[in-house]
Amino acid sequence: MSEEKIFWLDKIRGVITEDGIRYTGSEEAYLKFLRTFKRTLKDKSREIEESYKNGDMELCTIKVHALKSTARIIGARELSALAEKLENAGRHKDMEFFAGNIEKRIEDYRSYGEYLRDLPDEDELIDRQSISADSLKEAYEALKFFVSQMDTDAVKMILDEMSIYILPEKDEEIFEALNRKILNFDWDGMESLLQ
Repeated sequence: MSEEKIFWLDKIRGVITEDGIRYTGSEEAYLKFLRTFKRTLKDKSREIEESYKNGDMELCTIKVHALKSTARIIGARELSALAEKLENAGRHKDMEFFAGNIEKRIEDYRSYGEYLRDLPDEDELIDRQSISADSLKEAYEALKFFVSQMDTDAVKMILDEMSIYILPEKDEEIFEALNRKILNFDWDGMESLLQ
């Protein structure tokens, strides 16, 4: 990675970059994840807000769970931990805690739009290249974990980000199969592929 790209990692607020790189496998993939997080932030935060206002606590809890996972992937430990508290409150029907914290947590989530505002465009960050053996191994490990959790958003995000790499033929076939299976929520099939 160029010194210019490393410089951008040092400027990112609200995240622990070491966590993000470990979860995503490389600096390039991490920056791609950050761009995805930034691009989807407005819609995802609105989905959480609207599901809460509409009284759909089950959907709101699912959306908060997804935020917990994606925040963890980019290294936003505090945001992930706060989302986990909301998720637990939703699962245990603790409406007092939920009502007292949901608006502030949405505000915290949206603050990442500002934190990531100056992130460079994708074509400034990503050079398509063959993936290293270590990065590929880390991607598989992350997939195994998130598939075991049946975390659709996290799995889709990893699969999407792996598309920036030229993969060995065998692995390309596996990832193509994983992309098909996630569309059908075939968790058993994905676990079998990842063994």
